[in-house]
Amino acid sequence: MRLRKRYVFGASVLAGAGLFLLKNKDKREPDPLKEYLTHLDQDLSPDADKDPDEVGLTKLDSIYRAEWQANGYPRSQKELEDLEK
Repeated sequence: MRLRKRYVFGASVLAGAGLFLLKNKDKREPDPLKEYLTHLDQDLSPDADKDPDEVGLTKLDSIYRAEWQANGYPRSQKELEDLEK
């Protein structure tokens, strides 16, 4: 009988903890990095008026593009095929 009481007590503690976590799930603060990246992905590229290749890109795309160029990634499928030859 004692063992059964322990199981019931343990199950009720687990259920209570689960309900507490579910209730407080929505109260968590949003991730600042995710908000920042979302913000960058919505604003237009600041260099769009200077560089024709930047037209239609967002700030995040522009950052990635600059990084790819700095590291020497090919810009097009044709450049990829030329590198493979």
